[in-house]
Amino acid sequence: MIESTIEIKGSKKLINLFYESLLPEENFKTGRASYTLKKGNNLKIKIVAEDAVAFRAVATNLSGLMAIVQKTWNLKNETR
Repeated sequence: MIESTIEIKGSKKLINLFYESLLPEENFKTGRASYTLKKGNNLKIKIVAEDAVAFRAVATNLSGLMAIVQKTWNLKNETR
């Protein structure tokens, strides 16, 4: 079993955008991997996977969705 918690810090608006973009996917659980979200001052993402391949698949999916949110945020706020 592989478990990891990722903590994301940033502005409250950006944290909310990450949370809202990842929340629908949280319900997509397989027999091998899942993740949960916890939002407070920061966003915590806990990944639980049966094996390294399943862990990598979840982490890749999350980082891809987060990259889209980050790029959109950067364009809207003109930061690069």
